[in-house]
Amino acid sequence: MSDTQSDPQAAELALMQRRLERERAARKAAEALLSSKSDELYLALQQASESQRQLELALWASGEAIWEWDAAKDTFLLRSFSRARGEPAFSDETFFDLLRLVHPDDVESTSLIWGMHLAGNHETLDLLLRFRRGDSWRWIRVRGQAVTRRADGWAERVVGTVKDVSRYRAAEDALRLMASAFASSRDAMVVMTEQWQIIEANQTFLDLIGLRQQNVGGDSFCRFIDLPEAMLRRLRDQGFGRAEIMLNRVHERGLPLEISINRFAAQAGNAPYLIATLRDISERRQAASTLERLAREDAVTRLPNRHALQEVLAVRLASLAPGKLISLLFIDLDGFKSVNDSLGHEAGDSLLQIVAGQLQAELSSQDMLARWGGDEFVAVLHESETTQRSDKLAQRLLHVLRQPIAIGGHLTGISGSIGIAVAPDDGDDAGTLLRRADVAMYAAKRAGRDQARHYHPDLDSGGLQRMRLIALLRQAVERNALSFVAQPKVRADGGLSGCELLIRWHTEEYGAVSPVQFIPLAEETGLIVQIGHQAIREAAALVREFDAAGAGQLSVAVNLSPLQLQDPALEQVLLDSCRKQGIAPQRLQLEITESAFLDNKLVIETLLLRLKQHGFTLALDDFGTGYSSLSYLRDLPFDVVKIDRAFLRDIERDSRSGKLLAGIVDLCHALGMALVAEGVETASQLAVLTSLGLSEFQGFLFHRPMAQQDLLGLLRHAGGEAA
Repeated sequence: MSDTQSDPQAAELALMQRRLERERAARKAAEALLSSKSDELYLALQQASESQRQLELALWASGEAIWEWDAAKDTFLLRSFSRARGEPAFSDETFFDLLRLVHPDDVESTSLIWGMHLAGNHETLDLLLRFRRGDSWRWIRVRGQAVTRRADGWAERVVGTVKDVSRYRAAEDALRLMASAFASSRDAMVVMTEQWQIIEANQTFLDLIGLRQQNVGGDSFCRFIDLPEAMLRRLRDQGFGRAEIMLNRVHERGLPLEISINRFAAQAGNAPYLIATLRDISERRQAASTLERLAREDAVTRLPNRHALQEVLAVRLASLAPGKLISLLFIDLDGFKSVNDSLGHEAGDSLLQIVAGQLQAELSSQDMLARWGGDEFVAVLHESETTQRSDKLAQRLLHVLRQPIAIGGHLTGISGSIGIAVAPDDGDDAGTLLRRADVAMYAAKRAGRDQARHYHPDLDSGGLQRMRLIALLRQAVERNALSFVAQPKVRADGGLSGCELLIRWHTEEYGAVSPVQFIPLAEETGLIVQIGHQAIREAAALVREFDAAGAGQLSVAVNLSPLQLQDPALEQVLLDSCRKQGIAPQRLQLEITESAFLDNKLVIETLLLRLKQHGFTLALDDFGTGYSSLSYLRDLPFDVVKIDRAFLRDIERDSRSGKLLAGIVDLCHALGMALVAEGVETASQLAVLTSLGLSEFQGFLFHRPMAQQDLLGLLRHAGGEAA
């Protein structure tokens, strides 16, 4: 082939080669571009999937679901999200299908608002309605907006969210209720910062401080109230405090208030706040003062009563100067019973009132005359250096008592027997002096009445017998020879609520010895501590027997003497006895008389608080005659108050006794204390007590003390209904 022919072919071949290379390069570039776009598309899909997953998680966490309405089908497509399933759940309902599940009271408003949004009158949709789910109504919040509309403005497609807001609705209702209660409370209430700056106060508080229309927000609470340092410490340490204080800032007169302050923790990030509640207790203070005065006063004669006498006598004896004497005259009216029986109780009361006035007229202003009880009076003479005045006074009093007294048209004649004891010769404590004056008074009666006798040791004819009884009692305690009986306590419906454990002692030498006789001996010798331990163990065992008999949650009461309360082993004996029998401490009711607090009140109060914390039930025994009982109710953690039997004697016929008891009942109920009336012997007493609101009783009207086995038999006979 010639060169002329080969050159064009080579050129064409080279051209084709270059074209092929360009096509190959273009194809590689296209493949690279396609691969790149594929990667971008894949990444975009991945990101879209992650965004959708995060959206679904957010909706699941918030409790919201997405809905969409399509005008062409008139259906709602609801998508709810569950993290557990991983995929959304769908439901497809028409508007009218859903409307049938709307609360009847919300149907009209729901239809109206939905229609107005479809028509374009409302740009957004916001509904709060009740929706049936299962058997209950739930509050739901429906929000949405039309995303496409026709040319005439009618919605074609609406999307939105729905959420169950029942919990929030309930919280809002509770908040509104609390706000309403705060505003309308009869107690003054204040919300403050921890720095005592007032945030909000209700109208009652403004009325209380005398600033009816003034805004006190931002003021210091201490501007109006002086807070006790003890409350500030307690609030700082425990988060709450309570005290009785006086309001003096605005009022001219002091106004007693009861204040309670509690600290409340706010939500995270917010400071705690304080809520104070204040109550005007001036009426309660006045009522308590009246009750305290009445509790110190004999209802018939208006003289100081027995416990007021004991308190005054104890104070005078404690402050008796060296070389000085105090004479005590124990006066008994001879012949009073016949007047009372023949002319009636009203005539008897009139006689007592007249005699009280006559005796009082013979005494000086520094002497004290008290009614001991029944037809007995006691005169405490001012200290002197001799007994000359007491001797002359006793003769004048006997002369006065001999004079006839006209009662209701009848002329009555009585006389008196007087016993005289002198401190410190005959005793340096109130109990001993009173007992020995009483011994001397009975000596005057035995000598023929209408005369006075001084105490002399020879009058204690039972001195040797007393020594013998102490020896026998010591043996009985060491041998566990004392026995126990139980006196049931009953409810108003007749069912048993528990019992009181009572100690008994029978000797071969003297037969049955009364507790009135041997308990004082046990106190004097310290044997009462061992006896008390036995009683506690016996009471715990009886509770366990109640449980074994299927008697229910009956309690057993056991008496604690003043000496027992000073026993360092008492607390452990109580706990060990309960633990051994497998019973709760609440099942033991510990009865304590107010005389236990005359000495070492602080120590005993601390012990009672510990016993209360352990769960033991505390009862104030023999209440109703002691002058200081009201302060014990306020200061000590008693659960139960037992009305003394002596307090019930005149309740059927003496209106003052009834009013006093009614006040005590109201006070105890206000303090959250239960009451038990002991010594109930007549149906008329029961009727009065029931009308006053008492619901638990003890006395011969229901049951006498009985052997424990007899009580268990009574419970079994009743079929366990006593519980």
